[in-house]
Amino acid sequence: MLDRFIYSGPQTRVVFGNGTIAELPAEAKRAGMNRVLILCSKGRTQLAQKIAASLGDACAGICDESVPNMPREAFDVVKAQLASSQADGFVAVGGGSPIGLAKSVAVSAQLPFIALVTTLSGSEMSPKWALGRGLGRAAGNDLRALPTVAIYDPELVLELPPRVVAASGMNAMAHAVESLYGDDTNPVIQTLSDEAIGRLYASLPRVVADPASVDARNEALYGAWVAATFRATTCLHHAIAQQVRQLFDLDHAQTHAAVLPYALAFNAPAIPEAMARMEKVTGAGSVPLALFELNKTLGLPVSLLDVGMPKDRLDEAADVVMKVKGYNPRPFTREDVAAILQQATSGKPPAAFA
Repeated sequence: MLDRFIYSGPQTRVVFGNGTIAELPAEAKRAGMNRVLILCSKGRTQLAQKIAASLGDACAGICDESVPNMPREAFDVVKAQLASSQADGFVAVGGGSPIGLAKSVAVSAQLPFIALVTTLSGSEMSPKWALGRGLGRAAGNDLRALPTVAIYDPELVLELPPRVVAASGMNAMAHAVESLYGDDTNPVIQTLSDEAIGRLYASLPRVVADPASVDARNEALYGAWVAATFRATTCLHHAIAQQVRQLFDLDHAQTHAAVLPYALAFNAPAIPEAMARMEKVTGAGSVPLALFELNKTLGLPVSLLDVGMPKDRLDEAADVVMKVKGYNPRPFTREDVAAILQQATSGKPPAAFA
C-alpha cells in the first residue's frame, strides 16, 4: 500500500527534440507574444541573431547583458529595454545565468518568457529566483518565475564543450540524487529520479568520449530535464555546494559535481532505500565511489581546491553552511560539515563517515 503523498505537476509547456528551435516563432505566437525581446549573454549573440531573424517583425530586439550571478545592473538593463521596446514577452537563450536573470525579470515585470535551453543546468524548471550575491542578494520562490514554454533542442547543446556538458550534467545528477530522499519526495519523483540518474550516468561519459554525438547529448539533456522537473526539496549536498560556490565565487556546476560524492557518503547510512535504488540503476556497489570515479572519467575536478576554494578557509565555509536551515535525512553538526569539506578538498575517494 502506498503512503499518502502530495505531487504538484509542472507549470511549463515543454517542447523537446532535435530541431525544435524552429518551433520558437509558433510557440511565441501560441503564448500570445507579439513583440519578443531576446535575452542572452554576449557569447550567445550570434545565436540570438538567428533567432531574431526567425521571429521577423515579432522580434523587439536583443539584450546581451546576461552574466553570471544575475547582478542587479543586468536586471535593470533588461527591465529598461523591455519597457523601451514595448515587448510583451521575451526569450531567454542559454543556461543558468540568462535563465536565472529571466526568472527574476519575469517576476518583477510580470511578463511571460520562453526558455531556449542550451545547458543541463535545470534552472528553468525551478520557481526559485535570485538576484545578486552577498548581503545585497534578493531571492524568492514564485510560480511566475517559471517559463511559459521551455524548448530543449539537443542540437544546440552540441556547441557546448564536453566538459561544460559534463559539469552541468553532474549538477542535474545532484538534483536527481537528493530528490530520492528529500522530505517531500514521493513515488512519482522517486521513479523519475531513477530515470534521470540512469540516463545521466550512462550518457555523460558518451558525451565526453564522442562530443559530436547528438544521440548522447539528447540522452543527457532528457535526463537533465527529468531531474529538474520532478524534484524534491534539496538537502545537505545543495546547502554545502551553494554556500561554498557563493562564498568563494566558484563555478556553480563544478562545485556541485565535486561535493556530491562526499555529501552522499555522509547521508548513505540514513537512506538505505535510496541507496538501493541508485545501486540498481547505476550497477555500482558503492554509489558515492561511482560518482567520484564518474567525475574523474568526465575530466571534472574531484577536489574543491581544484575548483578554486581556498584551503585555509575551510572553517569559514563550515560556519556559513551551518547558517542554512533545511531538511537532511541524517542530522549533522558543524563538525560533520567540516569533515565533509575536509574530504571534498582531499581529492581522495569518499570514505565512510562515523
